[in-house]
Amino acid sequence: MAQRDASDSAGPRAGPLAAPAGAPAAGPALLDRELSWVEFNRRVLDQALRPAVPLLERLRFLTIVSSNFDEFFMVRVAALKRSMTADAGARQRFARLAAAVHEQVELQYRTLRADLVPQLQAAGVRIVSAAELTPEQRRAAGDDFRYRIFPALAPARMTDGAAPALASLRLHLAFRLEQCAAAEAGAGSGAAPTAGTGTEPPLALVAVPSGLDRLRPIPGARDEECFLLLEESIVLHAGQLFPGHWVGEHAVFRITRDADLEVDEATDEDFIEAMAAVLVERRSSAAVRLEIDSSAPAMRGLLSARLGMAPEEVYPVAPLDLTGLGALADLERTDLRYPPWRPRPAPVLAEAVPWEVLRQQDVLLHHPYETFGHVLGLLRAAADDAAVLAVKMTLYRTSGDSPVVRALERAAAHGKQVTVLVELKARFDEQQNIDWATRLERAGAIVVYGIAGLKVHAKALLIVRREADGVRTYLHLGTGNYHDTTARLYTDFSLLTAREELAHEANLFFNTITGYSSGTRFQRLVMAPATLKRTLLAAIEREAARADDRGLIMAKMNSLSDEEVIAALYAASRAGVTVLLNVRGVCLLRPRVAGLSDNIRVVSIVDRFLEHSRIIYFRNGGAEQVYLASADWMPRNLERRVELMFPVEQPDLRRRLVKILELYFADNCHSYELLPEGRYRKRQPERRAVHAQALLQRRARAADRRRAAPEAREFTVRRRPPA
Repeated sequence: MAQRDASDSAGPRAGPLAAPAGAPAAGPALLDRELSWVEFNRRVLDQALRPAVPLLERLRFLTIVSSNFDEFFMVRVAALKRSMTADAGARQRFARLAAAVHEQVELQYRTLRADLVPQLQAAGVRIVSAAELTPEQRRAAGDDFRYRIFPALAPARMTDGAAPALASLRLHLAFRLEQCAAAEAGAGSGAAPTAGTGTEPPLALVAVPSGLDRLRPIPGARDEECFLLLEESIVLHAGQLFPGHWVGEHAVFRITRDADLEVDEATDEDFIEAMAAVLVERRSSAAVRLEIDSSAPAMRGLLSARLGMAPEEVYPVAPLDLTGLGALADLERTDLRYPPWRPRPAPVLAEAVPWEVLRQQDVLLHHPYETFGHVLGLLRAAADDAAVLAVKMTLYRTSGDSPVVRALERAAAHGKQVTVLVELKARFDEQQNIDWATRLERAGAIVVYGIAGLKVHAKALLIVRREADGVRTYLHLGTGNYHDTTARLYTDFSLLTAREELAHEANLFFNTITGYSSGTRFQRLVMAPATLKRTLLAAIEREAARADDRGLIMAKMNSLSDEEVIAALYAASRAGVTVLLNVRGVCLLRPRVAGLSDNIRVVSIVDRFLEHSRIIYFRNGGAEQVYLASADWMPRNLERRVELMFPVEQPDLRRRLVKILELYFADNCHSYELLPEGRYRKRQPERRAVHAQALLQRRARAADRRRAAPEAREFTVRRRPPA
């Protein structure tokens, strides 16, 4: 659920879009970008408040809120903070944003303490504080500390007056130490501290090891699972870390640093080396948030001063970093989790050779309802098929132990021409992508490290195969990454096709991004930054010109922030076009404003699976157009990235996508409607409950049962009648 890739690039947002001439005064025509994101995270938090959601899943949503905030501070808050010196309005925006975030964090922790923790304890799942430990638990915690935790710790002195060089998002402990009066006589660290020295007591830092499990199992009552937090164990046994000292006040804290640093593409010749330098620079960039144990006010003031943090940038909470509680949500407690979901095979591909199917028809896969394994299967088949000549692919994000990379390595080892564009600038995946690029080059693949000045975010896989009637190209185009893990957690679409026109243009697309081709004109594929924005604007304007024919635009995306696109949608609304938008995250458009956006409705679905797919529909006077895309309607996607929007031309697949869009707009169980002032109202069932994700699961199960069920058949038995 983490809001990956949800931020425009750094710098202050452009001024509000002016309301059209003659329109009623309705305030700024655009909502605030950062506050809109906070509203998205509020909808995620709302899932943790819902009693109908299983208990451990509610806890998981609470951890996702924290994970989302981590990236938000590293990118958006960091950019806003940098702009405050040059933009007078940025400081006011920052103050409003800080107030909204503090309010949400307080609700998040209140939900944890007052609601989820008591229910977890009643269900036999407990996080025990050091003060609550029984003698048996204390002995177990002592053994765990001595043999597993202590060897991994490295206490360090904090230099007086200096800001500590601490890693971003890493838990740390700060201890105030006093010299023991009897230390020289060999007394233990429990001796009374010396007094009257007149000097500031030393401060020691301990980094909490990230390689150890944060939740330390300890014995509990029967049918009870008990855990002690790693940082609590370190505090409990701190005397062993500082012999000869008395341990005074302590605090758990974590800082968040600016991660919105870009490589200088104009001057760096070795791009991998330049990217590695940026990753090093992130380790010491400016701090933008301090989270600290709420029970340590004196230490909070000291660390805030050392780090130069303003009061609104300090978050006193406990426990810190709720993402560390995610392991609880993975406990094998089926009574406290969603029923397990196994992605189903698409009936048409379940027991067929993919080449034979795709020669006859296109295939549309809706993940995670239908398995991403079909895409992996196509790639593996290409790696092992002697008839396959070449494989071309874009790789933006993939999993840690990626079956995609393994299949590409195998294809190269089998003598295929393998060409992969690995986008090294995929934020927070840079190091992993550098490693993948190196591995693929060693395997014999041709690797391109992206395009100067642009990120390649398009999702495309092309397979060239020699067949009896000539050479044929098979194509996969998608809305999501080639990531086998997130394909089970995010909703996305895959289009598999062997259509000659699309395949030809896909070859031209790969020539453009891996070679020196430029200025290619496509008839079916639509590519950013060349033509995607222009095509969208033209289609919206065409719909407005045909408003007498009941103009209709439906679109589903993750974010909507491009001012020109929003202005075109406002104009279409004033012309009478019905505009239905399903925007999961940030939306700067104000719907339902009289004279501006009367005919625009915006809804957002937050549910078990992260809604990630992009679908675009234009009624087009009855000649309906349906597209899938890798791009959201944001300036960075439309102007600063290489993206693909592609048509779905097979009539039955087009109808299926329209039905799915309509279902998303009908949802009244996990859907929220955007109000003109920027807040969201939870939709409630009026007569019949419509739960889109649950219905899509039922449909996938039913299709799988029909495929697996043996065909009913009545046998006619022939025999000679008796004499």
